[in-house]
Amino acid sequence: MRWLGVLLLGLGGLALGEGGPKALVLAPEEVLNRCGALVRVLEVQALYREGDTFLLVLGQKEPLLLLALEGDRPMPHMGPPRGRPIRKRPFPFLRELSLARWVVVLPGEYRCFILHRGRVVGVLRLGQDLSPLPLPAGDTP
Repeated sequence: MRWLGVLLLGLGGLALGEGGPKALVLAPEEVLNRCGALVRVLEVQALYREGDTFLLVLGQKEPLLLLALEGDRPMPHMGPPRGRPIRKRPFPFLRELSLARWVVVLPGEYRCFILHRGRVVGVLRLGQDLSPLPLPAGDTP
């Protein structure tokens, strides 16, 4: 059910992006290349346990993506992280994250969709200068 929130967020952004101003001049291919580079270097920055679910905060220097891990499957999670913090550990599925081949263009930002085995599990946001935009303050530890 959590994936529905991410999907609706993406579709809402798509609708806004199509009718919005065309102030951004970068080609989507440049945006996809930057998003792809970021996906390859995502690391677990914080880890929480909420019942049988792990909540992972992924990023590089700052938190960029929040995922739930149910069993061995990453799922979208509409923050904020809850539960108790636990010690970080490696997760093999991080190597399986990939990028959808489309970008949503919004005024002042781009949104790239992160996939795991063909299913959207999160949204990575970039500013106009292609710098990663951190998670909103309420979604970070």
